[in-house]
Amino acid sequence: MSAALAGCGGSDSSDSNGTGTFSLAFSDAPVDGLEQVCVAFDQISVHHVDGGESSWGTTSFAADQSSPECVPEGLTIPSDSNGNPDFMVINLMAYQGNDSLQVLSDELMESGKYTQMRLSVLEDGSHSDGTPYSHVIETDTNSVEGIRVPSGELKLDGFDVIADATQAYTLEFDLRKSMVQNANGYQLKPRGVRLVNNESVAAIDGTVSSIACNDYTNNINDAFVYVYPASTPEYGDLGSEFEPYTSVAVDVDPLTQNGTFDVGYVPFGTYDLAVVCNGSEDHPEIGGDQLEIADSIQQDLILSTTGLTVSF
Repeated sequence: MSAALAGCGGSDSSDSNGTGTFSLAFSDAPVDGLEQVCVAFDQISVHHVDGGESSWGTTSFAADQSSPECVPEGLTIPSDSNGNPDFMVINLMAYQGNDSLQVLSDELMESGKYTQMRLSVLEDGSHSDGTPYSHVIETDTNSVEGIRVPSGELKLDGFDVIADATQAYTLEFDLRKSMVQNANGYQLKPRGVRLVNNESVAAIDGTVSSIACNDYTNNINDAFVYVYPASTPEYGDLGSEFEPYTSVAVDVDPLTQNGTFDVGYVPFGTYDLAVVCNGSEDHPEIGGDQLEIADSIQQDLILSTTGLTVSF
């Protein structure tokens, strides 16, 4: 019996009746300037509306799927006296777009509403060579820097478990919003980390012409695709009142200079897509950055189960 079922059992509330199964995967909308983002975690907790607290540890995780590149060569993840790893560590940059890594599979849970999920992240502790358990590797310098997390855990949105049903969720890390660099180093915040139901999301992909930014920065290599809710009154930058739902860098072919993009786990709805030609200049926490938006804005695009393919 899973810890989640045991922790939430015994309630007479009408908000829960029976059990369902729950699966959880991790995915990433990448951030520029970082080669790796290794997040080490040792517990996932949930809070039922009835008041019950439940959690999973590494014995429930797919801990054998930890990212080997996050562990220094010749070293291993520490383990307890029973040989169970003390934590699982994932390189989020390895699971971009529509790719994901399954962490929990078919866990039995009491049905009903769960008001919160918490991910316990190891911001302290390091391997014997000094590499922090949770760390980033900078692209330009190859420098390894630790990751700080407020209170050592990410507090995330709630979700529903339906009785006699299987539900699969994905924890989507939008690192352009949630990974912040300041005077104290790198900090991972819950802003931009979204828990989505796999049955109500789809992918948006497409192409960007090599000349899309010719009248702006004249540099397709700095282009990003921004995804806005169609109801937005203006196309704002990150950190502004009307910031995009998400954004992703354009992957440019060095030979043709044409680009492609892939945005995964976007909730069904209607969206506007825009090419921002100076995307790397958009600071995630400070609104008011001047965006160079190409004229070829795609508006009122309906995202449903089949996904979307868009050309700029």
